[in-house]
Amino acid sequence: AVRYFIGKLAPDVQSLDFEIPVRIKKGSWEALIPETVAGWAQAGLGVIATAYLTKAAQKMAEKDFSDFGFKDIFRASIDGIKWFARIGKHMGNVSIRKFPDVRFDSSNGLIGIVNSKGEILYVPKHVLEIYSQCPATILENIASNITDGRSLVIGSVVDDTLDEVTIDSSEKHIFCQDEEEEDDEILFPELEHGAEVVLEGEVTRENKTSNSMGFKYNDHILTSYPELGSIVQYKHLMFSECRLHGRVSRLDEKGRLNARRPKLIFRHLEEIRGDENYDLFNQ
Repeated sequence: AVRYFIGKLAPDVQSLDFEIPVRIKKGSWEALIPETVAGWAQAGLGVIATAYLTKAAQKMAEKDFSDFGFKDIFRASIDGIKWFARIGKHMGNVSIRKFPDVRFDSSNGLIGIVNSKGEILYVPKHVLEIYSQCPATILENIASNITDGRSLVIGSVVDDTLDEVTIDSSEKHIFCQDEEEEDDEILFPELEHGAEVVLEGEVTRENKTSNSMGFKYNDHILTSYPELGSIVQYKHLMFSECRLHGRVSRLDEKGRLNARRPKLIFRHLEEIRGDENYDLFNQ
């Protein structure tokens, strides 16, 4: 999610590899974004990770990012995630991308979006434009950890004041799509073992351990494996609409041809460019 919003603000930096430090405290995990390169070093990431972030800082210094610096890029990214959560909670559905009944606060550059209860949430215009293109599943992996007594909190410090959004178990369904299905259901029976396919969907997640990616096709997420090489080469396509070229596998864990959910073995993955003239306000 952080990488997605960084990509919107500074596309040249999106492809850089970096890790975010996590501090474990009693009762919580905290992923903290240091404000400086020195801060990343102090977070205990080690020489290699620090080198990555130093490279990122140098790359930012070489280019014009609308006067944004290293600290600002990450802060704006966290704020984007925070707004995603806030808008999702307000609308009750992160798939809603058109807002026909909007209010304008031109003096502050804000747009008011109205939910089903008639409540108005004022959002910065540039944030709403990014939100309109943001994958609905962008918080799904981390939000799946929410349960009774365990919430997801996203926040940042603005003018020495903590501004945060909390997603609790009653709101988890807004950000997590139900992937469950009946045990006896054969998913996509038309996708037969060995068949060559070209499918359009969304890259939803990656798993370096299994060298696999999640590919959302017709509202179901299929596990997909590159025919050759590592999934790292496809990292820049995370949360993008893509066209997958490959073949279907119905082999189960024991090598038998009876897997109810198909897997995809792909040799090529290409991004599908969206409509730049997306009608945000349904006009």
